[in-house]
Amino acid sequence: MCRTDIRGGIYGMAKRDELRRKELADFLRSRRRRVDPSVTGLPLASSGRRRMPGLRREEVAQISGVSLTWYTWLEQGRDINASEQVLNSIAKALRLSPVEQAHLFRLAGEKAKGPAAVETESPLHVQELLDLLNPNPAYAINRFFDILAWNRAEEALLHLTLAELPKAQRNVIWLLFNDPRARDLLPDWESEARWLVGILRAESAHQPGAPRLIELVDELRAGFPEFERLWRSHELGSFTPAERRFNHPKVGSMRLLFMKLAVEGSEGCSVVTHFAAPDSPERELLARLVATSPTGGDAHLGPPS
Repeated sequence: MCRTDIRGGIYGMAKRDELRRKELADFLRSRRRRVDPSVTGLPLASSGRRRMPGLRREEVAQISGVSLTWYTWLEQGRDINASEQVLNSIAKALRLSPVEQAHLFRLAGEKAKGPAAVETESPLHVQELLDLLNPNPAYAINRFFDILAWNRAEEALLHLTLAELPKAQRNVIWLLFNDPRARDLLPDWESEARWLVGILRAESAHQPGAPRLIELVDELRAGFPEFERLWRSHELGSFTPAERRFNHPKVGSMRLLFMKLAVEGSEGCSVVTHFAAPDSPERELLARLVATSPTGGDAHLGPPS
């Protein structure tokens, strides 16, 4: 390896570590301002008039048993290492949820070693699996919600021809904010947006400085004030099987279960599928939706080669 490559690698690691520390600082401030001082057990008389909502830094330090200087350095993004005991104490003081506490540990962990590889193409045989799932809508995504492959039922559900979109716009979160049909399709659009942005925010702790993540987040923040507001809130989300409501222009109201399945051996690829509960009217609605979709009887409409 030449000297230039070594210098570039060191600079890249330092930049990613700087981004991680800034993310940690922003996260701590956002969680501190969320805590109601009245529930902490601190004497309200000592609180005084507050210019900002939430706890003061010295109150977090007092509750957690961490020195004010040390906690301030964390919120300033200083290059320091916090012990597990310190992080647990801060998490308790800030009343973090289990998801938020795990996020805190990732942000405050060892120096970032560089972004992991991210799938940009559908792994082998995933398209065949998606085809077998028809008439249940299904698609494959990477860590940043880029859609890598899909089946005919998914296009019918979205009422959208994914293959006609530029590759960079075949992204679940991009479509959620950019395509006005998404708000009509999803009656719970606001909660969906908050949840998905929270998942992306949590992923950012795993891969600070990943080029695709930076590109996607920068475009969304510049183009959509609602995304900017949600991103700055530092709320976190996680994927769990659940039920989702749809209001489709062809078949009307539907309630579908959905699940995400990891593709083992891939670099963060997952298959997301929607399906109807047994003996529910949605099973017939899905079959009718796919049968009458513009793609006819073809097996699938996968990504263009």
